[in-house]
Amino acid sequence: MAYSSPFDMAPMDSDDEMSMAPVAFNPYSTEEEEQAPLMDIRSIDERMTEEETDTRTSTTIGRVIVAAVAIGAVVGVASQTSAGKSATSAAQSQLLGVGSGEGFCTTPSADDDQTTTYFKCPPGAYLNNTAETKKKKMERLVALQAKLKDMGYVENERSAYKAEYSDRGYATYESPVWLKPEECSTLPDEDWTSEYNAWYYQYQPDHAPSYITKQVYSEYNFEFHDNWKVASTSFSSYLPCEYGTFDKVSESESVTDGYMTAAPVRYPVSRFVSAVGELMERSMNHYCPAGYCGSSDSYDNETLWKLTHQTTWYPMMCNETKLVYNETAEHWMTVPDCEFDEDRFPEIVKAFVHDKKCNYYFYAAEHFVSQSAFVTQNDGCASDLDTVIRLEELDDGLAELAAKVGKVQSCDMGDSNSASNKPGGLPSESATMEILKQTPSLMKDICMIYAQDFICFDYDLPSACEG
Repeated sequence: MAYSSPFDMAPMDSDDEMSMAPVAFNPYSTEEEEQAPLMDIRSIDERMTEEETDTRTSTTIGRVIVAAVAIGAVVGVASQTSAGKSATSAAQSQLLGVGSGEGFCTTPSADDDQTTTYFKCPPGAYLNNTAETKKKKMERLVALQAKLKDMGYVENERSAYKAEYSDRGYATYESPVWLKPEECSTLPDEDWTSEYNAWYYQYQPDHAPSYITKQVYSEYNFEFHDNWKVASTSFSSYLPCEYGTFDKVSESESVTDGYMTAAPVRYPVSRFVSAVGELMERSMNHYCPAGYCGSSDSYDNETLWKLTHQTTWYPMMCNETKLVYNETAEHWMTVPDCEFDEDRFPEIVKAFVHDKKCNYYFYAAEHFVSQSAFVTQNDGCASDLDTVIRLEELDDGLAELAAKVGKVQSCDMGDSNSASNKPGGLPSESATMEILKQTPSLMKDICMIYAQDFICFDYDLPSACEG
């Protein structure tokens, strides 16, 4: 099902997740240079045609492309027989993540480019995926990496801390092997980092937040994986109404044998825009999804100080870092108070894009993590994802989940995180979207950052990213 219009997005005040306090660690509630050359995301399909006929297979790029287009020859000459064709199909399906077994987490051989295996979609037959459609998606993702390499993008070894792509079986934008501009190897404030944050996250790790919990519905044999900025608050109300009691388990827990998995996704641009609004609310109004930010949100008197040194966007919004808790009002306040400068908003949006492009770690940065990272919630090799609920086709997705678990729907899903509940005084999410639409270079950066989400979850690219 194609997304009908790139900007036919869900209402801008759609819900957010309930804030969760860290359990395994405390990431303080989570954390301009010349723009790099822009790429045309659509052109990666054309590149595949060029590379398939390229005989220079001794180069790294050649090996990458050959590996992508040779997926159908997993079992070699055995494919000439009927039994061989069947074996090829099964092995290909496992490698691409639409079959059963652990073939999805194949380890590259010593002769292979070590990154080739990892550029593919999360495993599962969601959204009517077949081995053939998954193969085409993998080819696009591998070709994208070749394109990024041509642009001078490089791996960032500094971002390898807590990386899980090799165990999981696929990489995401947050993985150190996903190429990024060379300038991103430099943090916003190296001196501050060296003194105050040398032994903690400096770049966002490539997995769902380790303190998130998933909902396991044992009566219907499925588990639901939250995806922040995709109506998490509403899902947390709807699902218990529809499916009854559930167990909260760590995102690292294995999926129970015989259980299905479901996760929601959202049009990548509108999700990014919603995340920008979330971070502005937290930093300027000190307001979180459940109300004014507090200790349960890992919000304290050091939050703004850290944002000043870990981002390029916060210093543009406010040059104050002192937070004082107002006992009467019962919430934190910036002292002296900061007022948002509307004239600087385009620069601020540009800085938000830049910081995600570099994958910097900062307070609440998890809201920008790719959806391809969020949907897998188990340690080790990624379990198959059975149902993807696209927010833009919510009714169809909820009906599909109910049908798969043998349930007749009886509950409605509402909106429980309206913008009217927030303090205000900040640009609307519609205004953020308008800046992206009016600045093709920024929109192209968003397409590049979330290319995997566009490709794997069948979203059309915005017109600015078309060739």
